[in-house]
Amino acid sequence: MDSDSDFYGDEGTTSALEARVNEFDVVEWWDRRNAVTSHLQHATHRHPAPALPSGRLHNPYEGQPGARQLSESIERFLSRLPPSKTDRRPDLDWLWVANPYAPPSPGQALTQFRKGGEERLALFAEFEQMATASSAKTSGRALIALKKDVANERGETVEDLQDLAAACNVVTGKWMLFPEPERVDEVWAKIAAATANNELGISAKVETRVEAKKERLVCVYTSDFRDKDDVARVLNRMGELELVRQSGRQIYYKSDAWTELGIYGGNSWGIGASMYSSNEVFGYIKAVVSRRS
Repeated sequence: MDSDSDFYGDEGTTSALEARVNEFDVVEWWDRRNAVTSHLQHATHRHPAPALPSGRLHNPYEGQPGARQLSESIERFLSRLPPSKTDRRPDLDWLWVANPYAPPSPGQALTQFRKGGEERLALFAEFEQMATASSAKTSGRALIALKKDVANERGETVEDLQDLAAACNVVTGKWMLFPEPERVDEVWAKIAAATANNELGISAKVETRVEAKKERLVCVYTSDFRDKDDVARVLNRMGELELVRQSGRQIYYKSDAWTELGIYGGNSWGIGASMYSSNEVFGYIKAVVSRRS
């Protein structure tokens, strides 16, 4: 099989895509692309976070059955809802702990973000399909250039989506850990206590039990995926708590914007599902320390 065949598919697929190329209006597509990206840049204004009175604690999950309450000690919360024994039910998918010292989050324009993000992804998918069909009739340097065009357009799509996320204040993100079921209580206890003590991010959650032998997802949230120093600080503290090691199993950081748009591993747009890896960020920490010493 030709090494480029995976780029444009079998003969049947190629024929169908070639028909699309013949119907593809580049000028019209480019006008729509510019209109969408211009709209994304002016989508909305960020809403400032409400200020907390001095010394007052805040819990966005107060009153929720699966969350730690401000009146509840961490020890009591962990005893009430141990993740190893807490089964999933319709109102209990996750167990939550908030950082009570973190200020309330500004409002998010989720509907606008999803609408604009889906439009931008659809434009990229259309461009990629056109390029895929064109590649069936292209080879050599022209094919290399075409693939580069797709990669560049994918990169611009990612930048546009990140700009839209910032405009709509969909900027939270999370480090994701997958402890074995026999370790989930231990890992969650460390994360819950550190979050409540203002040592990690803005909140944390753990999956409730569906299968006894299944790894559990634990998410440690930060307030802004663009703040790499804060993302690194949280990872470094998890390292100090022996939840992750530089030489051990990698963990990954994902923006909530990508979750909202359904951008997971192996997605059809070829966009990376995670923003950072622990190896990358540990390297960043090492470089920062080196510059300061």
